[in-house]
Amino acid sequence: MTKFSPSDAAMEGFRLTKEHPGVMLAWSAVYFGGILLIALVMMATLGPQFITLARKGQLTPNDLEEVANLLAASWPAFLLVLLMTALLMSIITAGVMRLVLRPTEHGFAHLKVGRTELKLTAANLLCIGLYAVSVVLGLVFTAGASQFGSFGAVLAVGLVASFGIWIGVRLSLLLPTVFETGQISLRLAWSRTKGHFWPLLGMIVLAVIFYVIVWILFSIISFAVVELSGGEAAMQDIGRLTPLTAIAAVVTLIMQLLLQVLQIVMIYAPFAVAHRELVLEDAPPAAEAF
Repeated sequence: MTKFSPSDAAMEGFRLTKEHPGVMLAWSAVYFGGILLIALVMMATLGPQFITLARKGQLTPNDLEEVANLLAASWPAFLLVLLMTALLMSIITAGVMRLVLRPTEHGFAHLKVGRTELKLTAANLLCIGLYAVSVVLGLVFTAGASQFGSFGAVLAVGLVASFGIWIGVRLSLLLPTVFETGQISLRLAWSRTKGHFWPLLGMIVLAVIFYVIVWILFSIISFAVVELSGGEAAMQDIGRLTPLTAIAAVVTLIMQLLLQVLQIVMIYAPFAVAHRELVLEDAPPAAEAF
């Protein structure tokens, strides 16, 4: 029986980044291309109003709300953008799991676009739907409990949060299960986490903490690069553009892309390790299973 280590699993993102830096750069390039394609689709479907917002470069919270309203008003565009975003995330997620579970299966930097990625996309959309339903039910439950005063509201929030965490952890091996079996089975994913709630919860908490540390480090480095190049105003003003500010802008863009990819790697790689150690390595031999 394999002894599952939550801390070792949570560190898997660091290991992959250290051992495969070229793969991380390739994934960042793929992510950048996917984001550009999604932006082009949004421009084509949402029209000149979105193009005007996009030209601002750095969007304010009001601008983001306006983009959300545009997507809500045009539900076909919203569904298309949601589908493309889920597919892009699923392609990179499949690459992470392939690197952990099937390292000899290559492709382009371990990335492919096939049946597995499409099923992971469907699983991700299912998770988004379940999350949306749980949020709505939680809000309804909290609103009803608030009639009993502030204590009732606080108690309801605690119960909803605890229930959501429990459901999330019990279904945390859904994507690795889909990657392994090709089946989108909530029941199978649920059964595979039985008896492993606390180790998996600890792994998730550690993975999030590690990612926050990386995010802080990247933010500090990006801020230092921007300040050394003349500040944010110099990078946004074309008339004041210098070779140093241009280099700083490119470095900042690359770091932001790397950070987005590292987020996927550091969050999903631990689940692949947990699936390998709790499911694959603990599975009985074929003769014994028979």
